[in-house]
Amino acid sequence: ETQEAKADMEGEKAQVEADRAEDEKYLSETNALCAQKTEDFNSRQKLRGEELEAIRKAIEIISSNDVSGAGEKHLPQLLQVRKGAASLAQLRSAAQTELLIQSKVATFLADQARRYGSRILLLASQHVAADPFIKVKKMIKDLIVK
Repeated sequence: ETQEAKADMEGEKAQVEADRAEDEKYLSETNALCAQKTEDFNSRQKLRGEELEAIRKAIEIISSNDVSGAGEKHLPQLLQVRKGAASLAQLRSAAQTELLIQSKVATFLADQARRYGSRILLLASQHVAADPFIKVKKMIKDLIVK
């Protein structure tokens, strides 16, 4: 009977040791997975911070005095205008200035997207480059021409 009990205990011990080894392997894999996820999370957080900084810089460029009023500075003012009234040429130059600013911002965002490998900044640059008011502007121009 003691031989039989000893055999049972040894079998149980072998099973417990096998379970322990399996559990240790699982724990090691889980720790490695957690470490990898933590590293991925931290790198994404860093990337988001860089993206936010690039967007802040784009906003700063858009709202800077260097960009505002660029039409008056760089384009000739050949037409004389009554006070408070704008000519079609001025409206056109303002639209061109707006397109220039929009192009600069889109280029800046695209450069930052390539620099940081960011899909979000790339989408933002594409969104900025695609003028959402193009149809409205065309309708207004068509009304002015008529």
